[in-house]
Amino acid sequence: MRATRLLENRTSAENFSSIGQEQLVLLLAKHKALLLQSDEGSDPLTVEEFAEFLEGLKLEKYDYLGGAAPRRVIPVKANVEVYTANEAPPDQLIPFHHELAQVVNPPQYLFFYCDLPSETGGETALIDSTLVYRFAADHYPEFIEKLKVYGARYKRTMPAEDDKNSPIGRSFYNTYQVTNQLDLEKKLSEIPGLEYEWTHDGSLTVTTEPIPAVKMIEQQHAHGIYQWTFHNSIVAAWIGWADSRNDRTKSVRFGNNDEMDPKVLDAIADFMNANKVSYKWKKGDIFAINNRLVMHSRNPFTGPRRVYASMFGDVLRTNVVKRDCVGQVMEDFSALNVSDPTTFGMWRLNDPEEIAYNAIVAGYRRFDSACDYGNEELTGRGIRRAIYEGIVKRDDLYITTKLWNTYHHPDHVPLALDRCLEDLGLDYVDEFLVHFPISMEFVSFADKYPPEWKNMNGEMVLVKNDISETWKAMEELVASGKTRFIGLSNFNCQHIRQVLSIAKIRPTSLQIECHPHLSQKKLIRLAREAGIRVTAYSPLGGTSYISLDMATPSDLLFDNPIIDGISKRHNKTAAQVMLRWSIQRDTLPISKSSNLRRMHENRAIFDFYLTLEEVNAIDSLNRNHRYNDPGVFCEGMGTFCPIYE
Repeated sequence: MRATRLLENRTSAENFSSIGQEQLVLLLAKHKALLLQSDEGSDPLTVEEFAEFLEGLKLEKYDYLGGAAPRRVIPVKANVEVYTANEAPPDQLIPFHHELAQVVNPPQYLFFYCDLPSETGGETALIDSTLVYRFAADHYPEFIEKLKVYGARYKRTMPAEDDKNSPIGRSFYNTYQVTNQLDLEKKLSEIPGLEYEWTHDGSLTVTTEPIPAVKMIEQQHAHGIYQWTFHNSIVAAWIGWADSRNDRTKSVRFGNNDEMDPKVLDAIADFMNANKVSYKWKKGDIFAINNRLVMHSRNPFTGPRRVYASMFGDVLRTNVVKRDCVGQVMEDFSALNVSDPTTFGMWRLNDPEEIAYNAIVAGYRRFDSACDYGNEELTGRGIRRAIYEGIVKRDDLYITTKLWNTYHHPDHVPLALDRCLEDLGLDYVDEFLVHFPISMEFVSFADKYPPEWKNMNGEMVLVKNDISETWKAMEELVASGKTRFIGLSNFNCQHIRQVLSIAKIRPTSLQIECHPHLSQKKLIRLAREAGIRVTAYSPLGGTSYISLDMATPSDLLFDNPIIDGISKRHNKTAAQVMLRWSIQRDTLPISKSSNLRRMHENRAIFDFYLTLEEVNAIDSLNRNHRYNDPGVFCEGMGTFCPIYE
C-alpha cells in the first residue's frame, strides 16, 4: 500500500507492506491526512477491501448522531459501517468543516473511498485547521478569544423525512437515531443547554448547547500535537446551511447568543478557499483524515460520483505486548501525557524572583529548578508571589528540582530535598530528579551551599556509590509526600537500564541536553518506550554556553540558513522554529528569557507545525555535539569524568 501526505508533499509516496492501527494513528498524528492507494501496478482497491482494511485497524465504532447530511448505508461483509458521503446536489459546494464538529464528541478518524470518480470537479478539498486558526487569530483576535470563552451554538430545522434535495436535509429521526417523537424529546431534554421547538409543518428546530469551537489538541496516543485548531462547523453552517427550512445567516452564533460578524465569517471562508488542497479522485483511492486536525469540503461536480465514508472514535485496545529496555511489560504510559509542553528554566538568570513571577504571568506553568542553580530562594519568592496574588494556585504549577552530585548517599538524599523545599518555600515539589549520574564527596550544608563541583579544598572528588541505593532513597521521598514524582537527568541508556532494573517506582521523566546539534534520537526512543517523558534543556543550542567558554559564536543556530528559511516560511522566529521542532520530536523544551515579550513569544508555538521535510532538514544539522559535557569541563577541575561514552 502507498501512503501520500496530502497536506505536505504530494509528489512523494511511501510504500508499506501493510498499515496497521499503531502505524496509521501515528502517521495521522504527525501528518494529519493521507492518501492511501494500492501498490503501483496493482488493481484499485474495491469497496470490500476498503471495509476489510478499516476492520483491521480496530478503531472504536462511532454512531453517526447529530449530522446534517443525508446518507445511505453501503452493505459490506466486514464489521464496519460504510455509507455514502454527503449526498448534497452535485452543483452545490459543501463548505469546510470538521466532521460533526457541531456535536460534543465528534469522530476522531474519518475515511473516504472513491468507487467512481466524477467526470469533472468533485474533489474532496482539505485544509489544515491550525492554519485557519492562525489566520483568524492574527486578523480577528477578539473573535477567536470570544470563541474560546463561549464556543458556538448551531441552529438547524430538520424535516421528518430525509430531504435529498438539501445538503442538510437529514431528518430529525435519523439525526438523533430514534423512531418516535416521544423518544426524540426525551433524548433532547437530556442534553443540558439544548433548545428545541416544533414548527407548524411538523419540522423540528434545534439550537445546540454551546459547543467548543476552538480546541487545543494536545496529544494523540502519547505523540505530542500541541496545536490550536479552528475546530467547528461555523463556516459550513454560515455558508451551507440553507434550504427551504433554514436561513444560513441564522444558523450559528456565539455560545452566549451574541451574533457573529458576517465580515469575519466571510473572510475566514475566503481564506479557506484560497488555501485549500484539492485532490482529484481516482477509483480505489482512500483518504484517511485526522478529524481533530483537518477540515474537509466537497467541490461541485458533473456526472455520476460514488464516494463512500466511514468514521470512527479512538483506537481499541489491542493485545500487543510492549516491553521496556529491561524486558518489563509496559502498560502505564501516563507519564507521557502532558497538557502543556513548555517549561521555563531557572538556570543562570539575573533576577530570578522577578523572572519567575513574570514567567507565570506569561503563561508558564512548568518550572525547572535545581539546587546547583543557586537561586531557589529567589525562585520560590517569585512563585509564591504569583500564588499570593491569585494568578495561579499551587496545584496549577509543576515544579521540578534536582538532587546534586554530593548528596547521592541514601542518608543525604532526604536532607537535600528538605533544603530545596526550604529555599523554595514549598511543602512539596512535583518532581525530584537525580541531576547527574556522578557521585561526589559529600559537602555539608553548613560549609557550602550549593556545593557546586568542588569540595572545601577546591577539588572535585568522585566517590564510590551504587546509584541503585540512591534511587531507593528517592523512592522513599515519594512516600513522604515531599515529591510527587522522581526522575533522572543526564543519564544515558545504560544508566536508565540500571535504574529500571531495580525500581519499585519508575522514573517519570528524563532531562537531557537536546537541540539541532545534538538530536539524541535513540536515547529519546528508549526513554519513551519505557514510559519516561523527555525534557530537553538548551533546545536552542549553544547560546547559553558562550559566556562560559563552552561554545563559540559559530555554534549559534539563529542564523543557520536551514532554520532561517523555515522561520521565514512560517513567519516565526528561529527560536520558535527550534522549540516547535523539539515538541514535534516528543520532547518538552526548556526555554528561558528575562524579557516578558520573548517569554510570550516562546510560548507562541501552537499555531503552526513543521512538515516532515522541515523536521528532517533540522535533523540534518545534528553533529552529536554536547555543550554541557562533564567529560570535557571536569578536566578543568583536575578530574576526568566522562558519562556519555
